[in-house]
Amino acid sequence: TNNLAAKFGARAEYTELLAKTNLAPRISLAYKLGKQSQASLAYGIFYQNPELKYQPAVNPLLFMKAEHYIAQYQKTTSLTTFRAEAFYKKYQNLIKTTNVNGREVAGSNKGYGDANGFELFWRDKKNVKNLDYWISYSYLNTKRDFLNFPTAITPNFAANHTASLVTKMFVTKLKTNFNFSYNYASGRPYYNIQYDFNTGKTFFADRGRIPDYHNVSFALNY
Repeated sequence: TNNLAAKFGARAEYTELLAKTNLAPRISLAYKLGKQSQASLAYGIFYQNPELKYQPAVNPLLFMKAEHYIAQYQKTTSLTTFRAEAFYKKYQNLIKTTNVNGREVAGSNKGYGDANGFELFWRDKKNVKNLDYWISYSYLNTKRDFLNFPTAITPNFAANHTASLVTKMFVTKLKTNFNFSYNYASGRPYYNIQYDFNTGKTFFADRGRIPDYHNVSFALNY
């Protein structure tokens, strides 16, 4: 059937730093539901070298590994776009650090984690004359046990909710483009993680969540 498209691929890699080789297969399938819409599935394995700052390590390190599962639906016309995507990601062989003489160094690849969520996107240049706007929202639920984390927790760079609204309107008589945008992110967690030299383990000296983030921008282009 001409409504089905498939892509198969693989990436092979060798690194002298680790003296190791990997093979990462990837596949995607897309099915055309109509003239303007399609549904797709994708799977892939991705590897990453440990950062150089973690070398040399206490023990020989491995590639960090992520498995991605993605499902997407998209409908596109000449003036509108709607996209919905759900994902699950599994992380393995993440770097775990240990304290050596008061300094954090890589100790092993025993770290792990996962992430799941969804994203929504809508763009419209049709319903309001001279107005182009788009709205996006994403939800992320993720936990990782890596670096010096005492257990699997949400990393401090991950916000559960993010959203944005962008509008652009051109007024011909004024030869002016009016631009407005609003960006939001829910509060991210923060941790004060300390090392207990008596037990050889890390613990939370303090933890909490920062306030939500809001950014409003307005611009004129003449």
